[in-house]
Amino acid sequence: MKRILHLIVIAAITILFLWLFLKNANLRDVGTILRKTSYGWVAAGFATNILALVFRTIRWRNILDPENPPSFYDTFFANAVGYMLSTVLPVRAGDVARPALLSRRTSHRFAGALGTVLTERILDLTTILLLFVFYAFYRWHDLTHNAHVGRWLEIVRLGAIGSAVILCVLWFFILGLYLFRPFIRRIHEGLGRIVPRRFRDAWMHFFDTFAATTQIAHHPVALIKIILCTLGVWACLTSQFWVGTEAVHHPLPYDASFLVTGVTTVGMAVPTPGGIGGFHKTCQFVLTRFYDFDVDSSVAIAVLFHIIGTVPIIVVGLVLFIKEGLHWRDVTKGAQNAERRTQS
Repeated sequence: MKRILHLIVIAAITILFLWLFLKNANLRDVGTILRKTSYGWVAAGFATNILALVFRTIRWRNILDPENPPSFYDTFFANAVGYMLSTVLPVRAGDVARPALLSRRTSHRFAGALGTVLTERILDLTTILLLFVFYAFYRWHDLTHNAHVGRWLEIVRLGAIGSAVILCVLWFFILGLYLFRPFIRRIHEGLGRIVPRRFRDAWMHFFDTFAATTQIAHHPVALIKIILCTLGVWACLTSQFWVGTEAVHHPLPYDASFLVTGVTTVGMAVPTPGGIGGFHKTCQFVLTRFYDFDVDSSVAIAVLFHIIGTVPIIVVGLVLFIKEGLHWRDVTKGAQNAERRTQS
């Protein structure tokens, strides 16, 4: 019964956001805009999406073990299938599925690999926030002299301030973890006492693996690779929006993608399958409020942006999922088996 109620709530949220997204649109005009799309630009967008996955794979390998990383294929497989699951399910299932799949094929333990996922999330969050802060400073003069933006300028100002605060707190914590790891470990161990006993080893292993990633600073080559790959990932992901605007012959400055990507990341947090609805409405909001797009053009670009950002990863992940003969129970079973190995 609880599962059915959960599905009903997700369906209701999805329908609500889709209605908000489409309520003032003329779908015939939207279709006309999409039919005039330049497929060469769309193909370029698909290529950048796959390239981002390659960068993610190289980065994860170096975070997992800079001296003896897992094979490229095993890591790429876990990444592709994991991100595919995150794309089609209403929760970030890939954050758990990726370590589970990797632990099935390599010697890396589930809890340890899960700790490195947190490191990836911190790197990605840092990049998103930095891009947003950069956009706010770089475009502040233009925004303040744009009468169309009006009261929505406050969103950018507060967003930039909030992003700067989060960045300071986040990296203050990372620096503290690097310099005072034993002290913070004792705090984490104390918190672990409220965790059921059978999960405590995994709890500490998760922390130790995450904390160990700060020691990558002692591996300058791996650190440079991780930084460059993170830049590569977000160069690809922000390019997808710019490519989409070129594809529908409504180009915007490249840095507009910094604002759109930051805001749509918030939209992706809405618990709908693949971010459907929340992603589209937030993208539409930015286009209409900050760039004076009409509703139909904003709908067309939001839809195309979502297609470019999801179709390649779904196709690649699904192909590998089928190629390896997997079923959903294999993913969940992999996580359970990996957890048992962690506890033993």
